[in-house]
Amino acid sequence: MIVGVDEAGRGPLAGVVSACALYLGKEPPANVRDSKELTPFVRQNLFGWLSQNACFAVGLASPEEIDKINILEATMLAFNRAIKKLLVKAPRLKKATFIIDGNIFRTALNIKYKCIEKADKTVKEVSCASIVAKVTRDYLMMNAHFLYPEWNFESHKGYPTKEHYALIEKHALSPLHRRSFRLS
Repeated sequence: MIVGVDEAGRGPLAGVVSACALYLGKEPPANVRDSKELTPFVRQNLFGWLSQNACFAVGLASPEEIDKINILEATMLAFNRAIKKLLVKAPRLKKATFIIDGNIFRTALNIKYKCIEKADKTVKEVSCASIVAKVTRDYLMMNAHFLYPEWNFESHKGYPTKEHYALIEKHALSPLHRRSFRLS
């Protein structure tokens, strides 16, 4: 049994880090790969398939947590939250091997895990976790757009785009902005 673990949102200037721990119930469609290589439409369709055919949980780390403990530690926090939620949902997965995308992971959980760089490109469970994490984060940023329309989060999703930097020059920071990141 393999559980894939990946995140979305380490690089943005605003919003949460979203992590997913995912176990596949059946073989995924052939076009499953790292979420960054997929269009939003394809990601959304695959998310629908995964909702029906996988067992997963999502963990988040807030902008405040990112600023307080740094982005790496916040990512570890989100990973651990996702894994804990998954193990509550499906206790039998305690026997699984957790494949973490990246070269570092810290946990107090009693699980067997392996870190693999670029696992989102080579391990289907991690690719699927990447999709769920990205779709979840994008959904949250779309909702943030309704709270803070002047920031146009639905367009740039908090990533460091020219548009986002121009908006930073124009407006006071929103509560979703990461103060510890270089914002200019």
